[in-house]
Amino acid sequence: MADSPVQSLGFAGLDTPLRVANPAVVRPLLDPVMAAWPFTVTENDPPASAAFATISPAETGKWRLEAPLAAKPVTEYDPVNAICDLVVEMSWERLRSRPDLLCLHAAALTFNDRLVIFPNARRAGKSLLSATLAQRGHAVFSDDFVLLQVTPQTGAISGIANGIAPRLRLPLPDNLSATLHSWIMDRIAVRNKQYGYLTGIDLPQSGTTAPVGAIVVLEGDPTMTEPASLTPVTQEAAMASLVTQNFGRQVHAGAILRVAEALTRTVPVLRLRYNSVEDAAALLHETPLLRDLPAAQMAEADMSATLPLAPLDLPDVMVDRPVDLDCHFAKLPDFTALETGTALYLADGDGFAIHRLNPVSAIIWTLLDEGLTGAEMAEVMQELYGDVPAERLRADVAGALEFLWQERLIAPCSTRQMEV
Repeated sequence: MADSPVQSLGFAGLDTPLRVANPAVVRPLLDPVMAAWPFTVTENDPPASAAFATISPAETGKWRLEAPLAAKPVTEYDPVNAICDLVVEMSWERLRSRPDLLCLHAAALTFNDRLVIFPNARRAGKSLLSATLAQRGHAVFSDDFVLLQVTPQTGAISGIANGIAPRLRLPLPDNLSATLHSWIMDRIAVRNKQYGYLTGIDLPQSGTTAPVGAIVVLEGDPTMTEPASLTPVTQEAAMASLVTQNFGRQVHAGAILRVAEALTRTVPVLRLRYNSVEDAAALLHETPLLRDLPAAQMAEADMSATLPLAPLDLPDVMVDRPVDLDCHFAKLPDFTALETGTALYLADGDGFAIHRLNPVSAIIWTLLDEGLTGAEMAEVMQELYGDVPAERLRADVAGALEFLWQERLIAPCSTRQMEV
């Protein structure tokens, strides 16, 4: 296979191409999966260093995927599993090419002219739900990762279609109707024993945009006997769902918090509890709660705040001695704080990480504005929690300060610095 032809596929929106060896073998499986992601073909043999990945059939019958920036730079898999890994690497390459985009582990489908986002939830079956909604005519922007962009001039938050066919686990569940089972299997064009890619559906071209109109948190419950239900979710619960599903590569953590807050504030956030995926899809398709949806919108104040790209890595802050509770600490500049209900989220000024503070750390964060030493904070905590031993409270305060220090949110300073 060393003398096999090589093609360079330049996918729209990616800065570097995909290198395909022996395209006569690879393309019949790859093309249906990327059915709605336009690409150009160059018939040459580009060096591997010029491509974000190289995919090629191996002598063993497996396919070899070489992606230097992946967690595993070289892998050999069954052809369909190799394509699964390639899809993941293509999503990362898209973020490398557009580091300003946010990205959520989620499915996203259109309901009229709005995009409804379904954040990832363990064993919730978002891909199967996406397929079932596709049967009812809903366009699938993504069944796995959703790119989000904010229009600078208007603050509108939109989702971007990825153009990749949804991937389903095989075999399909036994509780599907014969009609749905046949509809799905008739459209599985690329498959092995584990996975199948669903083709022949309404799959918008990669790069197509639609305003975000709602968020639906999935809660699959195999023990349910009652019909599927759709109920409002608090902003606090919605924030927790969105923040934990973000994997934007270089988006500043402060920007992620602001966009998540805007989403949960300006569009409906609902929880879908269900057992039967067909029951759930019917409810979503018919409910008036997903009609005449608003468009997600950033606040003007957040639109005007520009944040740099976050670093890809930072050296650890070394706290190499016990926290001195007689010391003063100060908040480091440019942090982002967001409070929803009883939850407090913080992003450091570098934009490297988002933290949801526990109750003790949240109180300590507030007390930092009073100019107190760690020991004085412990005395305040003693007034709040009189039944907790003083030494335990001092240890809790020290632990909270150490955590905030390590995460680049505060730093120790002298009394003189505090007074200045």
